[in-house]
Amino acid sequence: MTTRTTAETIELFNRVFIDHDPAPLPELIGADCVMEAIQPAPDGTRVEGYDACLAFWQALAEDRTSQFEPGEVIVDGERATIHWRLRFGDGMTESLRGVSLVRLRDGRIVELLGYSKTGGVPLAAETDEADGAAADAVAAGRSTREVLDQYNEAFRLHDPSLLTDLIADDCVIDDSGPAPDGVLRVGREASLARWSELAANHDLTFTPELAEIHGDLAVQPWHLQWGEGEQDRVRGVNLIRIRDGRIVEARGYVKA
Repeated sequence: MTTRTTAETIELFNRVFIDHDPAPLPELIGADCVMEAIQPAPDGTRVEGYDACLAFWQALAEDRTSQFEPGEVIVDGERATIHWRLRFGDGMTESLRGVSLVRLRDGRIVELLGYSKTGGVPLAAETDEADGAAADAVAAGRSTREVLDQYNEAFRLHDPSLLTDLIADDCVIDDSGPAPDGVLRVGREASLARWSELAANHDLTFTPELAEIHGDLAVQPWHLQWGEGEQDRVRGVNLIRIRDGRIVEARGYVKA
């Protein structure tokens, strides 16, 4: 039997939830499947094994109180990123945007990590002030990995100066909160102001986890701590698009 492509498997998987029809699921799930739900914070429910993943997704597909709407799907080899919106009412406030990071093997899903927008993470206050200092040096020689590493260091070391030459003039930030859509910031000055304030906040401890690079797209999971308790942390992921050595788009999602 011919193995399905990643794109074909993801299309079938999405149709399960669009149509509320779990029948195709048994042929889409790997024996050693692991999934992480978007809830509860800080880590999301972890489900392991074929039977457990099948039962979880069957129940989700059969739930007609919500409607799954897939958005952009990015495929790279046996990995896929699914952007989606889940509606549970008629208004925009009765919906939630999220992303699923999927890994396949032999045409079956072996890992799915879910993240969404949330209002529960104490990020820095809003600001309309921008640093104004822009680096004019040519950045085109920097690789996606080099840009990502410097970006992460800015938050890990609380050093906003590392950000100034990383941001493109047309940069767009799609923050992880608040639900349902997060806050959209457009332009270099707005992006630099937001990230500089976050990087300078010593009450936040940012720990990047192992990232994946897919051409100009960096998928960066992370852990954020702002206190001593279990309730004072959250895991999330940034999807960062880089062009000519500068960040042009950053979309953030967390466990809700």
